[in-house]
Amino acid sequence: MKEVSFEEQEQSTEWAENFHAWFFRGKVLLKKYWWIFIPTLSLGLGYQAFEEMNREPRYISHGKMIVDSQVTLPDSGVIKDTLAFFWGTQSELMRSPIVQKRARDLVAALNPSLTPIPVVLRVGQQPETAIFVLTAEGVEPEYTRAFLDACMGEYSKYKKENRANTSDKALLQIKEQIMVLETEIDQQEGALVDFQKKNNLVFVKGQGVSAGSNLVKLKSNMADLKTKYRMLETLSLDQYLDGAIPVEEGGDLVSRNVQESSPEYRAQKSLHNQLAAEKDEFSIYMKPRHPKIMGLNREIERTSNYLEIYRRQGLQKLDSQKKVLKIQIDNLAELIAEVELTALDYSRRQAEYDRLQSQLQRSQNLYENLLVTIQKLDLNENFSQETIAVFENASPAGRVPVQIGRNFAQGGVAGTVLGIGLIFLIGTLDSRILSGEDLNRRFELPILGIVPFQREAKKGRMALLQAKDTRYLFAEACRTLRSAILFMDKDGAKPTSFVVTSAVPSEGKSTISANLAITLAFTSSKILLVDADLRRGVLYKQFNLSKSKGLSQAIRGEISLSEAIQPTGIENLDFISTGDLPERPGELLLSDRMGEICRELHEKYDYVIYDSAPVLATEDTPSFATRVDGILFTVRSGYTQARQVRSSIERLNQRGGRVFGFILNFVDTKGSDYYYYNKYQNYYYVDAGHTPAEKDR
Repeated sequence: MKEVSFEEQEQSTEWAENFHAWFFRGKVLLKKYWWIFIPTLSLGLGYQAFEEMNREPRYISHGKMIVDSQVTLPDSGVIKDTLAFFWGTQSELMRSPIVQKRARDLVAALNPSLTPIPVVLRVGQQPETAIFVLTAEGVEPEYTRAFLDACMGEYSKYKKENRANTSDKALLQIKEQIMVLETEIDQQEGALVDFQKKNNLVFVKGQGVSAGSNLVKLKSNMADLKTKYRMLETLSLDQYLDGAIPVEEGGDLVSRNVQESSPEYRAQKSLHNQLAAEKDEFSIYMKPRHPKIMGLNREIERTSNYLEIYRRQGLQKLDSQKKVLKIQIDNLAELIAEVELTALDYSRRQAEYDRLQSQLQRSQNLYENLLVTIQKLDLNENFSQETIAVFENASPAGRVPVQIGRNFAQGGVAGTVLGIGLIFLIGTLDSRILSGEDLNRRFELPILGIVPFQREAKKGRMALLQAKDTRYLFAEACRTLRSAILFMDKDGAKPTSFVVTSAVPSEGKSTISANLAITLAFTSSKILLVDADLRRGVLYKQFNLSKSKGLSQAIRGEISLSEAIQPTGIENLDFISTGDLPERPGELLLSDRMGEICRELHEKYDYVIYDSAPVLATEDTPSFATRVDGILFTVRSGYTQARQVRSSIERLNQRGGRVFGFILNFVDTKGSDYYYYNKYQNYYYVDAGHTPAEKDR
C-alpha cells in the first residue's frame, strides 16, 4: 500500500477545508439572495414568451434518401467505405454550400414565382439502415418543399459527377503511365541486347567460376607461406640447427634444407656435451693440470670452434630461406591481385546483366497490371458505383408546432443560470466574513473564540450568562474564549487588561465584553468590566445599574474612582459605567488622569475588560488601546466586511495597539464552525437529564 506523505496529507486537508468553506459560503448566499431567482426566472420565461409571440410561423418538410457505401466491381469484387467516416462525410456533403447553392439555382429555374427564403437543412440517419432522413425548415411552405427536393436531386448529381470525374482522371493517368512504361521497356530491351552483343555470357560465367576457384587456391598457398615465414621468424638459431622443423612426407624445400644442414651440427654438439661430461667426471679425482684433463680441454675447445662455424653457416642459411619465402609471398600477392581483378570484372558484368534483366521484368509486370486495371475501369463505367436514390420525396411542408414546454424549460434554465451568475458576482464583490475558515484564510491573526447566534439577540437584548445557563452551546463558547484569555502569555507575562472592540457598530462587542467578564468571574478571579464607549455605552442596561456616576466623572475628578465602581450582583465582578456622555470623549480617554485610572485598576483587579467604541466609527479606541495589554477584536459573521476588518487592524497597528486575535460572533451553528457540535450535541444535555428533543419541547 502506497504511503501518503505529510505534504500530500496537508494539501488534501487544505483543499477539503477550502471546498467546505466555499460550499458553506455558497449556501449562505443562496439563503440570503434566493429572491434573485424570481426576477431572473421571470426574465427568462418572459423572453421566451416574447420570442414565441413575435416569431414567424415556420414550416417543415421531410424527405428520405438511400445511400449505400458498397461498390460492386464486374469481377465480383466488393469495396465498402469505412462507415465511421462515410455517414459523417455524406451528411456534411448534403448540407454543403455547393449542394445548397445548386439547389437554390434549380428552384429558381423551375419555380421562378417562388420567393427565395432562408431554409435550415438538417440531416440524420435512420437507425440500422442506409437511409438518410432530411428535414428542411423555413417560413414559406412551398419553397421549403421545393428546396428539399432540389437538395436531394443535386446531391445525387454531384456524387455522380464527382465519381465520373474521378474515374476519367484515374483512367487518363493510367494511360499516361502505360505510354511511359512502353518507352522504358523498349529502352531496357535494347540495353539488354547491346550488353549481350558485347559480352559472351557463357564465357563470362565460366571464366568467373574458374577465376574464383583459382583465387581460392592461391589464397590458400599464400596462407601456408605466411605461416612458414612466421615460423622461421620465431625460431632461434639453436632451434633451427637442432632441426625443430619436422620433415613431413612430401615436405617443402625449407623443411628439407633445415634437416639436411643440421646433422654435423648436432653430431658436434653431442660430442661437445660428451667431452664436457667426461671432464666433469675426471675432475672429481684428477687435478686440472692432469694430462687427461688438459687433453679433454683441447677437445672441448676444438668442438666449440666447430659449433661456432656451424652456427654462422646456419644463420646464413636461415636468412637465405627467409628471403626465398619473402620473394614467394610477394610474387603470390601480385598474382592474387591480378586474379581478383579478373574475377571482379566477370562478377560485375554478370551483376550488370542480372540488373538489366530484373528492371525489364519489373517494367513488364507493371505494364501488364496497368492493362488489367484499364480493362476493369472500362467495364466499371457500366456499373453503379453507389446506391443513391430518393426513397421518399419531400413531404408537404407542415407548420412547426409551438414547443411550449421546451421553450419555457429553456427560459427557466437561462433564468437559473443568470441567477446563479448574479449570486456568484455578488458573492465575489461581497467580502463579508461568514465562517472561521473564511476568517483564517483572509487574516493571520488567530481566532480566540467562536460565539453562536442566539435567537433572542434579534429582540435587541440578550440575557447575560448565568452560572447554570441552559444555553449550553453559548455558554461553552464563552468558556472557550475565557480559556484563551487565561492561557495567553505576552512576552512571558500574562496579559490582564483587554479592550474589546469591533470595526463597525452592531457586531455584539458589548455582549461579548459582559459575558467574557462573567465567565472570568466564575473562576474566582477579581474582575472589573469598564464601559469605555463614552459615546453610546449601554452596558449598564444589561446589568440593570445606574450610569449617573461613571468613568467620565472619574476622569474629570468630579468623583473618586471608588465611587464610580459598582457591584454587579455577580460574585467577583464589578462594573464602571460610562457616566454622563461628554462632548469630547476622545480627549478624556487620552488624558493623563485616564492613564492613572488604568494603572490603579490594573493593580486592584486580576482582569480588567474595557468595552470601547467601534474602530471605524471614532478615533477613541485606536488611541486608548495603547493603555492596555491587548485588543480582542469582534467580528460578526455574515455582517462584517473583510475590508472593514483589514482597515481597522491597520489603524490599530499604526497607533501601537496589539490585537491578540478575533472573536467571531453570531455564527450559524449549522455551518462548518459547529460541525462537531451538531454531530455530538447530545453530550451537552447529559447533566440536565434531557435529550435534545425533550429540550425543544
